[in-house]
Parts: sequence; structure tokens; C-alpha cells
Amino acid sequence: MKIQPVIMSGGSGTRLWPLSRRSYPKQFLNLVSNRSLFQETVLRLSGDASLFSAPLIIAGRDHAELVETQLKEIGIDAADIILEPCPRNTAAVAAVAAAWTADKNPDALALLSPADHHIEDKNAFHRAIKDGAVAAAKDHIVTFGIQPAHPHTGYGYIQSGNDVCKHVYEVAAFKEKPDHATAEAYIKSGGYFWNAGLFLFNSKSMLNELDQHAPDISAAAKQSLKECTEQGNARMLNEKEFSACPSDSVDYAIMEKTDKAAIVAPVDIGWTDIGSWSEASSESSDHVISDCNDITVRSSGPVIGAIGVDDLIIVATGDAVLVARKDCAQDVRKVVDELKRRGREDLL
Repeated sequence: MKIQPVIMSGGSGTRLWPLSRRSYPKQFLNLVSNRSLFQETVLRLSGDASLFSAPLIIAGRDHAELVETQLKEIGIDAADIILEPCPRNTAAVAAVAAAWTADKNPDALALLSPADHHIEDKNAFHRAIKDGAVAAAKDHIVTFGIQPAHPHTGYGYIQSGNDVCKHVYEVAAFKEKPDHATAEAYIKSGGYFWNAGLFLFNSKSMLNELDQHAPDISAAAKQSLKECTEQGNARMLNEKEFSACPSDSVDYAIMEKTDKAAIVAPVDIGWTDIGSWSEASSESSDHVISDCNDITVRSSGPVIGAIGVDDLIIVATGDAVLVARKDCAQDVRKVVDELKRRGREDLL
């Protein structure tokens, strides 16, 4: 069965400030290779015509040109580019994706994938998709459980339950981001996996679950797609309808309520969501680093010099500099929140 990739590219990446900005968020940055995270994601879900259809891109309203430029750079044509007039979280995106797929590619399974994650082992990922497709073809809504490498407190966890089919299990429970002791207990007990925010489903099954468990989201999202307008090579969802859509995640709106939730696990693909600077690679070309250990250095402007410091993040642009301990990487959004409070729109 064909897979319809749906690339969710509406995120803002506030924890990757100051490089990640509203006008150029993290998915369009080169953080782990010489291609952007968005480009890496599209390429990972392309190339095998027997498995993947051309990707559907769902992005923020101001990023149509970025999407088109970066697709052109890697030689990929999108099946469609749909723009969100305002952010409404992943459940609304899932509803739009399911409605579009049901109409344009009804025989395919939709794979909802964030644009800003990194996966090292593409072949293992494709094998996991094929495992999940067996369950999705039977109307399960499938997510992917990443084999935990350590007791991470920045990820949600999923507990696996009874067998569904080979490498696929019922979801026993979704767990919020834990404290360190709880994360250690999850690792020790086994059967708990990082929640990667990837979803594979039959579009009709997803639409049925949305109608049942999140009817307001379903109705608003589908109507916004029905009343979308052309914007160059992209299409803009109807702003009135989409802005009225409740904001909720797929996890809360659907997965924690449906009896069709399933998980492929364990998925060992070298996954990270690049959720903070501690997970991004460091630059080394022009910077001067001496007697330093475990520091991340990035700059889109000035050369950085660092001497005798450890466990630091140093990120510079033409108008801002971030310096933080690595154990505070998840708190960078506090800087963004403070800048919002001060009305510094020029730095957001």
C-alpha cells in the first residue's frame, strides 16, 4: 500500500532561538547536515516510488516561498502545499491531511511527520513504516515508539500493550514528560518508548475518529480546506474557518481517546526531535575554541572565541547572542517569552 507523506512544517522552534525566528524557523535551518531539517525530512520520505507518493506539505502562512525554494534545491515536487493562516496544533493538521488524502489519494495511508526531526537510519525507518502499515490498513491509528537511549525528561513516553501484529502493539498508556526518577523507572521496567509525534493512518479511519472525539476540530479543519484559496503555487486554508478550530494535539484529541491506537516498537532509527541546542551539531569552521569540553557553538554572523569553558551553548546572530549551560537548553524559550513581554518583535 502506498504511503502519502504529510510534512508538518508549521512549528516555530523557540528553543532554537536566536537562529530560529518566526520568519525562518528551525525546520528550515541546517542543524545536523548541509541540508535543512525540512529538506532531510522530505528526502527521507521520497525516492522510493513503490512506497511513497509525492509529499503534501502543510506549512505556516509566511513560509510558502521558503518551502518552494528548499524543495527546488533538492529537486522534489510536492503534491500540494497547504498554508495555515494561524497555528492550531497537530490535530487540526491531521484533520486537513486526512481530508486531503481521502480526496486526492484515497488508496494511500497518510504518514504525518514533523518537518524538524532528525533520523539517522532511513532504511530502518522505512522498515518501521512498513510494519505500521499492516496495522494502519486494518484501521488502527499507528504511532512510533522510539527505543529510549537514556532517561530523557524532555520527551513524552508511550507504554505498549497487547500484540496487534508483528512489531506493532496496542497503546496501553500515554505518559507526560516525566521527572528523572520516573524516566529511569520507565527505562528499567521496559515497554516504555519515546513519543516521536509520527502517525500513520487510513484517512477514513482518522476522519471517523476525529468526528467522534473532536468534532469541532474535524468540522472546522475540513471546511477550511474546502474553502481554501490559491496563493501562488500554494493554497491558503480559509482563515475564518481555521481560526475557529480548537487548538489541540493528535495525542490529546485522538490517541488518548480512541480504541484504535497502536504503536510500532521498539523503533531504533537514531531519532531526535532537535528540540534544543544540546541536540544540534556544532560549527567549527571559523570559530576559535581552546581548552573547552562539550560546547555547542553556532553563528550566522560573528566569529566566536571560547577559552576554558565546558558544557556551554553559545549561539550568535547579527542582532542577538545566547549563552546557556547545556543543562538549561530546554529553558531557552524563557528568553523568547521575555522578549515577547518586552514587545521586542524585531528579535522574534
